[in-house]
Amino acid sequence: MRIFLAGVMLAVILGACSTAPERAPEAPEEPKEPPEEAPVLDPTEEAYDSISLAMSLGDPEEAIAAYQDAELEDPEAPETRVLLANLYVAAGDEESARSILNAVLEDNPDYAEALFLMALLEGSAGNSDRERELLERSLESDPENAQAQAALGESRLRNRRYAAAEEAFSASLEADPNNLVALIGMGNVKLRTDEPEQAEEILTRAIDTAPDYSFAYADRSRARAMRYELESAEEDLNRAVALEEDYLWHRYDRGLVRLERNRLEGAIEDFKWVIERDPSIFLTFVYRARAYDRQQNREQAIADYETALEKRPDYHPGFQPLATLYFEDDRFVDAGRYFRKAWEEGDPADPRDHGNAFLAALSWKMAGETQRADQFMEEAAAELPRPSVWYDMARYYLRPGYAGGITRAVEDEEEHVLKTRMQFYLGGQFEALDQINSARELYRRVSDTELVGFVETRLARHRYERISTSE
Repeated sequence: MRIFLAGVMLAVILGACSTAPERAPEAPEEPKEPPEEAPVLDPTEEAYDSISLAMSLGDPEEAIAAYQDAELEDPEAPETRVLLANLYVAAGDEESARSILNAVLEDNPDYAEALFLMALLEGSAGNSDRERELLERSLESDPENAQAQAALGESRLRNRRYAAAEEAFSASLEADPNNLVALIGMGNVKLRTDEPEQAEEILTRAIDTAPDYSFAYADRSRARAMRYELESAEEDLNRAVALEEDYLWHRYDRGLVRLERNRLEGAIEDFKWVIERDPSIFLTFVYRARAYDRQQNREQAIADYETALEKRPDYHPGFQPLATLYFEDDRFVDAGRYFRKAWEEGDPADPRDHGNAFLAALSWKMAGETQRADQFMEEAAAELPRPSVWYDMARYYLRPGYAGGITRAVEDEEEHVLKTRMQFYLGGQFEALDQINSARELYRRVSDTELVGFVETRLARHRYERISTSE
């Protein structure tokens, strides 16, 4: 949720001071002669007009000055002091606002507007329990307050209490169907509970209510992306960027959608823009590396993965992609190091992760570091299930003598994906043993399977091309 406190309060303040408090009408005196001078304005009405004008122009300091210069009828009234607290919030002086609100609540502990504003301040400070308590007290005094209900919904949403958040947002929208905070909040509830169609419908209402609010488009783009409507998701983010050009996360999100659409130049452009303004976000380097990798720009992809892992050395999803790029770049020692990291961070019971052990050993074999490869494979073999083709392959890596047994074990494997992966590892061992014809044939078989999403298929294609062009 990206509803900023000052922005919320601006609407509150303008609403509060759009008209002066009502005063008892006075019986006019009939002048004996028509007045020759302009009538004197009511000082209270003039003060509220000045405050409203200053706030509409985005100048809360001027609004505070207008308040202080005004001759208000009852400056100590709680509604008047809460108005001043609102002005201080809009000006960024939360300390002065708190001081005023504490004084109001000391005299009027159940005053709903003071409780509501103090709750917003506590939420802004990260005091979620205190925020929730104040909002609930405010709603006890004024249960129809749509803004307080929406703020309570936001508090519950931040704490992942989705059913309770939806209840509060529904109450807010019942009181005010166009409450922007409640519409955005309800849309986010639907996003987080995996209901993208309902989320899109609600967020479209938010856009209709506030067509210049960029975050409504950004949130709707998420709903559309979840439904894989990527073109319209990008259109929403284009609109968000146009409305808020300097907001970093709109560009970041658009880069992700463009990457998913394989619009690589646009994705790289967005990620570059984000990196130039905030290079601390390591995932931006990860995603730009993926875009460069798809462009087969190996040098730039490696550089970005390396930067990401310098910033977050524990980011294990980056280990295998970087190792793969190193392998393709013939940097086999580095490849083995990162494949080993990927193996160590994986799940020993998950067959999807077993391959990293063989890729590490194969990398070191390719580098001519057979002893290092064997020592590592001895350690890894202890973690592999037995009996299994995984364990059989590990034994062959350690004792690559007669290949008939392991070849039959691979050919007899009935599970297609596992058989294909094993063909690559066997081909890699053959290449390391300089049995090039056997390696090339296995690489060709793996490449022909078109198995999508497996590093073994990618590396098989790479090694097949390398062997074929080197002869």
